[in-house]
Amino acid sequence: MPEFDVTVLTFRSGSHTVRVEAADPTDARAQVQAECDRGDCHCPAESCTDDVDSTLLDVRQVALDDVVILSANGVGLGTLYADDTLRRKEPAHG
Repeated sequence: MPEFDVTVLTFRSGSHTVRVEAADPTDARAQVQAECDRGDCHCPAESCTDDVDSTLLDVRQVALDDVVILSANGVGLGTLYADDTLRRKEPAHG
């Protein structure tokens, strides 16, 4: 089953990404939205206390995870998405 990264914006703790397995982007969004509606939204415990609102911003299908990204500002791990975009997981180090 494909994996999707769903970006969730919370009122007090900013945005974070939740990875879920789902048949398609619509199912991934519905799964995370249902968790948020129940108050089970995934985020670091220290930033989720007393959260009053969560909004789903983005759903992206993961093609490859933990790919090495080489760039002018260093080397780092990232994720390749099905739409051919890359996202760095951690700050670059050279």
